[in-house]
Amino acid sequence: MKIFTQLALIFSVCFLGKLISGVLPFAFPVSVMGMLLMLILLLFRVIKPKQMKETAEFLLGNMAFFFIPAGVGIIAHFDRLEGKIPALLLVVVLTTLITFAVTAYTIMLTAKLQNRGKQAIK
Repeated sequence: MKIFTQLALIFSVCFLGKLISGVLPFAFPVSVMGMLLMLILLLFRVIKPKQMKETAEFLLGNMAFFFIPAGVGIIAHFDRLEGKIPALLLVVVLTTLITFAVTAYTIMLTAKLQNRGKQAIK
């Protein structure tokens, strides 16, 4: 029952993100809005990480299943992609490299901030 409650909370935040994105005067991805709302709720301790632990672990452990619909969609509409494969591959490679770089710099910045915090405590 605990997992159902956690899922209901996650879906409620996603639904609230959908409502907020719908009233904005500009286009904003619903998934990003939902993540921002969840981040805000976690930062202000409205939701505690331990309250979401089981469902988060379940969703992360089964993440591969969430990519199946996208893969099936690509296969079903492959004829639309035929002349655009090189451009698509270029975009995939570039965005992967950009993601790696941003992740690396984020980890380095986080490590610096953690070290600075440890030095301030001493």
